[in-house]
Amino acid sequence: MPTPPRPDGQVPPALDNVNARIRCLMDQPATPHRTEEYRHLLTAWANLVRGDVDQTA
Repeated sequence: MPTPPRPDGQVPPALDNVNARIRCLMDQPATPHRTEEYRHLLTAWANLVRGDVDQTA
């Protein structure tokens, strides 16, 4: 998954881990388990990058 630009230019290790797990899942056949794991990882990814997003009015 693309990583949004970070102010300090560093990607936290947890985000790298989630991205690597997502890439591995993309190579697996579609199954209900893969779908659930992908949903879980996307939620984790969103939670990790949420702090980097400035809220607008």
